[in-house]
Amino acid sequence: MKRTSLRRLLGAGTAMALLAGGLVLSAPVAASAQTVTEASCSGDSLVSKTLEAGSSWQMCWRLDTYRGLVLDKVAYQPRDDAAPILVLDSIALAQLNVPYDTGATEYNDVTTYQVGGRRLQAIAAVDCPVGEVRSAWVDATRGDIPAVCIGEENSGLAYRSNISNDALYAAQGTDLVLHTVSRIGWYEYQTEYRFHDDGEISVRLGATGDLSPNDYVNVVNQGWPIAPGQEDFAVNHYHSAFWRVDFGIDSGAKQVVEKFATTPTGDYGTTGDTGHTAILETQLTQVSTETKTLGSNREAYRVVNPDSLNADGHARSYEIIVPRDQAYNLNPETDFDIAFTSAKSDEIHASHNLIPSKAGQMVTDYIADGETLDDPVAWVNVGFHHINRDEDQSPMPIHWQGFTLYPRDFAAQNPNIPEGRKWVNGDMRGVPNPNITPTPTASPAPTTEPTGEPTPTATPTTPGNGNGNGNGNGNGNGNGNGNAPTAAVTFGQSEVAPGASLAASAGGFAPGETVSAVMHSDPVDVGTFVADSEGSVDVQFLVPSGTPAGEHTLVLTGQTSAAVAQGTFTVASASPAAILGALASTGTDANRWAMSGLVLLIAGAGLAGTSWYLRRQRSVTAHA
Repeated sequence: MKRTSLRRLLGAGTAMALLAGGLVLSAPVAASAQTVTEASCSGDSLVSKTLEAGSSWQMCWRLDTYRGLVLDKVAYQPRDDAAPILVLDSIALAQLNVPYDTGATEYNDVTTYQVGGRRLQAIAAVDCPVGEVRSAWVDATRGDIPAVCIGEENSGLAYRSNISNDALYAAQGTDLVLHTVSRIGWYEYQTEYRFHDDGEISVRLGATGDLSPNDYVNVVNQGWPIAPGQEDFAVNHYHSAFWRVDFGIDSGAKQVVEKFATTPTGDYGTTGDTGHTAILETQLTQVSTETKTLGSNREAYRVVNPDSLNADGHARSYEIIVPRDQAYNLNPETDFDIAFTSAKSDEIHASHNLIPSKAGQMVTDYIADGETLDDPVAWVNVGFHHINRDEDQSPMPIHWQGFTLYPRDFAAQNPNIPEGRKWVNGDMRGVPNPNITPTPTASPAPTTEPTGEPTPTATPTTPGNGNGNGNGNGNGNGNGNGNAPTAAVTFGQSEVAPGASLAASAGGFAPGETVSAVMHSDPVDVGTFVADSEGSVDVQFLVPSGTPAGEHTLVLTGQTSAAVAQGTFTVASASPAAILGALASTGTDANRWAMSGLVLLIAGAGLAGTSWYLRRQRSVTAHA
């Protein structure tokens, strides 16, 4: 008898475990083709990260003995796109030129002293408070060291918009950040790449460490006193950082460099605060051959793939945004802000090139043959004139220099656009805003004299609820600020878990009109939908994961008819029973896996009970 009960218990526990296991094993596996980045690297060399907003980045990383951190096959995938799109074939530091104002000293740190190899520092916990640290081989003495920090960091406000105070759309952004630390002499440098969730790339070099004790003079206008009184003049100097940016937009075989030039026409407008606003024209011209550029006011450059079009039919490109303040352009090695050359594997360093086939050459030599720019490389020079100060000792606070790669038409809209703003694509004037309830029509003014005896009604009129817009059928009080509901919303289920999908439907709208859906009590725009030919609309939306338990209201508003439908539903509490019941009929994969998890927990409890029963029976038998 005991054995029969035991077998039944085991059978029930096993069946439940198999059921749960079957649910897990039946999970659909999405088959996807290997990306360009994944075909170039794997394992720890591959970085593939989906950011909080839903967009993602892929890239390969490696360490070059001289240039330090090198990134290859950098690809970006906007949240709503199907696959990553290549942006860069590679990017790396190409030179760090450090001339001192006395003219006595000039260093080229990348090619003479190395940024990678023996100069690379082991990443400590203080260097990487967010993310993970990956190791790599750096030199024969140290072998593998923790070399690069990779993590997602907050970047501040991503966007904010509140058109006519109808609905606030705002979000905080995040970046995927990779950085290394190198020590060269008395200075320590942090090489950093920030990949924003909107497709922007920030390239930076941070300098910290200490002022060199070997470089002090008594010449007031070539240094700065950093001791008490007028003593110990630390020599001012430049840090000119050069990056080699090899573009590969959408793997295009032919890419084009274009120049934006904005010039005044000589005419002026008659409106505005000053009444004397210059009229400007912006022209776009192609840069067809290798060249150096020294940026002037109202001038910019971009690299575009004319064959790669976004959803609006516009060519994808990236603009290079360089600060215009402190470039050191006093010798042929540094006399440009941006230079463009055709990509060649033996043109790696901006100056004092170390590749034997072009040893000792610089960008000036690379452009001498004036080749056509079909596969462009941009050499970006960002200078920082370090006029020393008391605060620079010791250690010296980090100061940054860098530039931005700015996506231009890479996506047809904001890559992280909120659902309620997807309708904004082009001229907004004259387009019904699905976030704004139309302005109520004023009620007719009451007459001073009655037109006759009122006719009594058989049934008293139900008092209005104060929510009318003043143009109703006379049973409202006329001081509301919205339209009275004209229809009820029908829900697919009455109770739903936070984060789950909820279906709803309603009628009474104009055929084909846009209907906005807002969840209350705290108004949350959950999307816009289109009524069918009968004026009915079907809605499906995700209940925000942070929605508190209890009753909530869904309000649907027609943007042409101003018809309103509303209904209430219940958000389940966090108890397993409530969530299991609320998820049972939602039908989404996420909900099925949540149910599977609960089943696994129940199955585990059953097997644990079975195990306890077996141990109990063995104990009883042993002591019999």
